[in-house]
Amino acid sequence: MTPPVYSQLFSCLYDQAEAVGQIGRGTHHSVFRSIQWRYIDGDFRDSGRFHDFAVIWDEDHDARVIPMIEHLHMTGLLWPVVFIGERKGMLTVLLSHGIDPRKERSDWFDTVRDIAGHAIENDPWTVEFGTFHRDPANRDKLTESAGLIDDWEELVVAYLQSIDVLWQLGEERSARQQNLG
Repeated sequence: MTPPVYSQLFSCLYDQAEAVGQIGRGTHHSVFRSIQWRYIDGDFRDSGRFHDFAVIWDEDHDARVIPMIEHLHMTGLLWPVVFIGERKGMLTVLLSHGIDPRKERSDWFDTVRDIAGHAIENDPWTVEFGTFHRDPANRDKLTESAGLIDDWEELVVAYLQSIDVLWQLGEERSARQQNLG
């Protein structure tokens, strides 16, 4: 089955149309691929790279999050994002652990907040930021989900880790592909 087209700027690799299981309130996800021109540390690249990220949906599958992601992409702010989602009018953005996007753009967080506050006319969203650490065993508990999913933090982290195990989100995927090629 072909995933739906949510955007002309990035492609949908996988789309879970409705909740599977009992995490959160109808939680499900989609995985997208964009092209980025920054390394994960923020430095510019000479050529683009694939950047995979996941959208975490709640029960209403509010696709209004897509224009916000498109704004992030068009303003060069999407490169450190690995998970993003909307729940109850709140946009939650999880960045790769250890990445500080202010290294290359000091107003990164403020600009993301501004986009969320103005991307949808007459419907401003506030933003929470968290981090995602690739640690499938969750030994160090370094993932901070920032309310992305309304459930126990341990379950949320395990859910996010399982998505990442399957899709290898963010920079690491392309680095491994380069080593294999």
